[in-house]
Amino acid sequence: MPVDFSHPNAQPFLLEAGDCALLLIHGFTGSPGHMRPVGEAVHAAGFTVRGIALPGHCQSIEAMEQSDWKQWLACCRDAMRQMQAKYRRVSVGGLSMGGILSLLMAEEFSPASVVLFAPALKYKRAANKLSPLAKHFIRVLDWGEPNRGLDFLNEYDYGYRGAPVRKVEDMTRLQTMARKGLRDVTCPALVIQSHRDESVHRDTPEIIMRGVSSQVKEICWVDRSAHVCTIGPDRAYVNARVIDFLRRYGV
Repeated sequence: MPVDFSHPNAQPFLLEAGDCALLLIHGFTGSPGHMRPVGEAVHAAGFTVRGIALPGHCQSIEAMEQSDWKQWLACCRDAMRQMQAKYRRVSVGGLSMGGILSLLMAEEFSPASVVLFAPALKYKRAANKLSPLAKHFIRVLDWGEPNRGLDFLNEYDYGYRGAPVRKVEDMTRLQTMARKGLRDVTCPALVIQSHRDESVHRDTPEIIMRGVSSQVKEICWVDRSAHVCTIGPDRAYVNARVIDFLRRYGV
């Protein structure tokens, strides 16, 4: 059944406050809804927050098939340029593939800080390596029924229920770019990941910490959430850690 992305929770958002701002980037097949709760918490703490929708997302699988990594990257670059032109200090943060894009923004734009929510720099499974072959036989990979557990914000869980297999290669391209440029990240960096993450390898935070040149680099582990930790049962703790980090390094 198609997802109704017309709901306000699924839409891009801009929450104005002070001249210190945070750009939030959702993940592969996701939507700004996955970033909205943390955005609202950060806004309540006095920061301006913008959540963008990547090209091909929040529409249809067919629309996503017509988008690519270049468009996703260009969208983030445009948002960074606009925000750095308007606000005194701009940080960037993203979930999953949004975390990869946030690393690329940190490499290129030297933001005040970067916050990575379950950044998809290394997968638990090697399924992405099979996509060049699988795309000839499978058009859309069904995610199946999500196993979110208790205390999950379903009202913010807007995203495609499957992934266009051809687009996995686009995400892999971004992964490779982000890995190669890790040493160019010099701003304070925070990585948040759950021990229950079903998608991202548990080595990912350490890979990032070893690779970036940042003087300040912190890892925050949570225990109850799945991959989309921004709307999982650890969200209050996640929000508090993000606000604390931004108050120290995003102002």
